Amino acid sequence: MKKEKKSKKLTGKEVRDSKKESKKKNLNEEKKSGTVEKKSKTSDIQPTAAVDRTTVKKLIVDSANLYQNILVLPQNFNVSSRSYSLFPSELKALDMIGHFPEINLTQLANKIGISKSAISKCTSKLLEKSLIKKEKSAVNTREVVFTLSEDGQSIFSQLGSAHTDLFKPVNEVIENLSSQEIDELQRIFSDFYSSLNEILDRREI
Repeated sequence: MKKEKKSKKLTGKEVRDSKKESKKKNLNEEKKSGTVEKKSKTSDIQPTAAVDRTTVKKLIVDSANLYQNILVLPQNFNVSSRSYSLFPSELKALDMIGHFPEINLTQLANKIGISKSAISKCTSKLLEKSLIKKEKSAVNTREVVFTLSEDGQSIFSQLGSAHTDLFKPVNEVIENLSSQEIDELQRIFSDFYSSLNEILDRREI
C-alpha cells in the first residue's frame, strides 16, 4: 500500500512538471511569432511638466549673449603691486607681441586681422600702461618695432590660464556632467553649430 501511495505522488509531480514544460514551450513559440507583448518600462511614467520649447530657445539665446558680453569685458591682472585692466583688443595685441618679439605695426595688424589705425590705438594704450616698448629695428633703423616690458611679459605668461580662470564656474559644471550627459550635449550643440553655419552660408551668398 505504501509503495502504491508513493507511486501516486511521483505521478502527480510528473504532471506538474509536464504542465510547466508545456507552458514554457508555448511561451517560447509566442515569442518567436511575435505575439507576446513586451512590458513598457515608461508606460506608467507621466511627465512632471509640459516641454516648454520657447523657454529653452530663449535660454540658449540668452546664454550666447551673456557669453559674448563676458568676452568683451576687460580682465584684471596684478603685477608688481600694480593692477592692470586690459580689454580683449589690448590682450590680443600684447599676446601677439609676446609671440613675435620685434614685430612692426603692419605685421601686427595683419596677424590680428584688424586695420592699422585700430592696432595703433591698442599699442598706444599698451605704451601708456608701460606694458610694451617701442624701439627701432636692429635690421632696419627706419622701422619701429614692439617688444614686451617686464610687466607686459609677466601678464603674457598669465594669458594661458586667464581664459580658464575666467570661465571656471562653467568648467566646473561641465566636469560634473556624466558621460551620457556629455554625449547628449555634444550631439545637441553639434546640431546647433551646423544650423548656425547654414544660416551664415545663406547670408554670404
